[in-house]
Amino acid sequence: MPESPISKSPISKSLFRRKAMFKKILVGVDGSRQSNRAVEAGADLAQRYGASVWLLHVIRNLSLPPEILDMIARGEVTQSRMELLEDSAEIILENAREKFTQAGVTDVTTEYRIGSPAATLVAYAQEKGVDLIVIGKRGVSSDVDMLGGVARKLVNIAPISCLIVGQ
Repeated sequence: MPESPISKSPISKSLFRRKAMFKKILVGVDGSRQSNRAVEAGADLAQRYGASVWLLHVIRNLSLPPEILDMIARGEVTQSRMELLEDSAEIILENAREKFTQAGVTDVTTEYRIGSPAATLVAYAQEKGVDLIVIGKRGVSSDVDMLGGVARKLVNIAPISCLIVGQ
């Protein structure tokens, strides 16, 4: 596994050998490059702290245009948009789980939910009693030089620690 952003940090490694700060870590994944970096950082932290991990993919609840709904009703589209999104979520989650397995982290739970990404991450973290939320700086649809909307909102609404991982 490549060196993670955490292991490159100038923070003394002895800091990580102290009492486990993070026993439960939630990593938000969307399949983007930044999300993959968040997975690497989450795996590194989970391995260092012996933490339990939850991987969560949030499917945005967006409505379909009427033309697409008509195509589905006429049978022109054989697989619903939701089935496609659920299949994609499962692939994204399985790829992320594999990175944790490679890092020696086995206490990993995967799940996907439908909703607003930041709010869903926070609600899920509170439901599971998570100590840290880890996400990428930008998701699949954000501008290159900006902090993504999900990351920005998450930092503003989360009552627990958040790690926003860049490139």
